[in-house]
Amino acid sequence: MPLFLAALSSFTFGVADFVGGFAARRVSAVTVVWGAHVLSLGAVLAVAPLFSDGFGPATALWWGAGAGIAGSIGIAVFYFALATTPTAVVAPVAAVVGTGLPVLFGVLIGERPEPIAWLGMTLAVPALLLLPSGTRDRGSAVRGVWLGLVTGVGFALFGILVSRTGADSGLWPLGSARVASIVMLTIAAPILRKPLMAPRNTWSLIAAAGILDMTANVLFLLAVREELLSLVAVIMALYPASTIALALIVLRERTTKRQIGGFVVAAAALGLIAR
Repeated sequence: MPLFLAALSSFTFGVADFVGGFAARRVSAVTVVWGAHVLSLGAVLAVAPLFSDGFGPATALWWGAGAGIAGSIGIAVFYFALATTPTAVVAPVAAVVGTGLPVLFGVLIGERPEPIAWLGMTLAVPALLLLPSGTRDRGSAVRGVWLGLVTGVGFALFGILVSRTGADSGLWPLGSARVASIVMLTIAAPILRKPLMAPRNTWSLIAAAGILDMTANVLFLLAVREELLSLVAVIMALYPASTIALALIVLRERTTKRQIGGFVVAAAALGLIAR
């Protein structure tokens, strides 16, 4: 069941990322994330009492707050990248980085991946080089790689920090994550000269991104409390499949042979890590 939840979470994350990235083509990524997190905060607070009798230890809420800050930075950068760079570049890069760091963290806390997993992590390096190399707009692709790296670090930190919370805290760490994210973005938006309120015609997209993202977070949290972080992280890293598929179908993005090769190598790397 935990692996099924992780797979479902991965698919939901991919759809949420596409919707959020699509909304970021119309308004600032900061605006999209702020609106999505405000709306989804209400949703998680409504269902959290169903999963636990209390808040659990205060440390769980602090872990959640830290995860919220890291995750909101990662998702804002990711939405911006999806709106301005090729999806087939930024999504796999973010996935590889977002997988590798939790696996390394798992090793540090005592988890022991098989040697084949280390081979997969090594194989991820040429994947990062192949993904931008065949793009017609090389500058955009290289920018996508860098933004993907930042996104991957943010996603990895979110997963690592939220995995430190115990089952007795229920979903409340996700609530504290949203509160921390909203506070940080409220402070950052004026500094970055970005509006917080989005135009009315974008709120349906923002609401969909927020609810999908929170649903994926809940599924991830339930999965990681029952299974190794290193294993759940690898399954979660498959989310670019749904993001890229939607980009190909809806946005009609084109990919080159080298990009496809890079994606295949990245998929092979993730597969080896999973084994």
